[in-house]
Amino acid sequence: MGLCASKMTDEERRMKEHSAGIDRDQRKLEKKQGEIMKLLLLGAGESGKTTVLKQMEIIYGTGFSDERKINFWLPRIRQNIIVAMRAICTAVDEKGLTDMVEATTEFEEFLSDETMGSYGHDIDMEEVGPKVQQLWMDPGVQKAWELRADYQVIESHVKYFERLDEISDPDYIPTTDDVLLCRSRTVGIVETHLMIDNQEYHIYDVGGQRNERRKWIHCFSDVTSVLFVAGISEFDQVLFEDKDQNRIVEAIELFSQFVTQVTFEDSSMILFLNKRDLFEEKIKTKPINSVKLWEDYSGAQYDNNLPPEHGNNRKAVADGQEYFYMKFIPEEIRGLGPNMRRKGLFKHFTCATDTENMKPIVDACKETILKQSLEESGFM
Repeated sequence: MGLCASKMTDEERRMKEHSAGIDRDQRKLEKKQGEIMKLLLLGAGESGKTTVLKQMEIIYGTGFSDERKINFWLPRIRQNIIVAMRAICTAVDEKGLTDMVEATTEFEEFLSDETMGSYGHDIDMEEVGPKVQQLWMDPGVQKAWELRADYQVIESHVKYFERLDEISDPDYIPTTDDVLLCRSRTVGIVETHLMIDNQEYHIYDVGGQRNERRKWIHCFSDVTSVLFVAGISEFDQVLFEDKDQNRIVEAIELFSQFVTQVTFEDSSMILFLNKRDLFEEKIKTKPINSVKLWEDYSGAQYDNNLPPEHGNNRKAVADGQEYFYMKFIPEEIRGLGPNMRRKGLFKHFTCATDTENMKPIVDACKETILKQSLEESGFM
């Protein structure tokens, strides 16, 4: 008897080809997931981009141990408080508000270069804390705080001033929120590695001040995604390094350079319009179009006679956010549809100091980055 070779039916052939295709796609996916995702974290100074990086470490990394909070972050938090109060007292002096000052001894101390120079790395908050607290309640200091858009002070540090009793306690351990609020200027390039869902990410945080930007070029090759952070609440503030330049104008000009750059045409671009909490507070007392640069704003205005959840006030926040978002989009890409660019432009309104707000946003960004990368590889 002869042996008869069985012939494969058309259906069996299709199933075999389909199975082989799945195997190829799986190998392609495994290869892609084995590659390193390179994320570039950009933004002008004081935008909150380093806080975004801290959130990624909290959400996907190991967070901050008590030891690190005490040894690394606590001295910096204390220094932030001293620097902020010094800036406010200097503004009191420069704006001719000294007649309003009641805590004159403490005020003179914070204006003294010699005294300020004595506050080194290890500040005794049991001694200094009550002085800062007395100044914070002073009418002259409060008046200068109302005018804070005219000088350099970090607005979110009001949360430190409101908790000086707790922070001055010798047994105080900074909370994660305290660490997120802490300003620690990025100098040069800070590289952070995170493993997220078996995918390795290298995140490059580079200094945002103008004198740091010349170092950015070293990070530009093979970037998977650019995360650009801008402080939306800073529409009435000027740069630390240039008092004639509005902070949002600076951020818009900087973003426009990158979103249209050929170097990044294969990189997804994610825009974080940050400090939305401060933005919502600010427009309660300072209408957007009260600032000359933004006189063309015609959206809803916040009404303090109505509750925050009222439709008008919710619309005022949404209109203001959308107004500034559109300012960031260069004319040459506005007509390109929802994706704006070949690799997509995505936006999020963020409060980088709020982990509950940031977690779903960072998760969404992770999915966007991975999806874009897989599409580029031909897997999707």
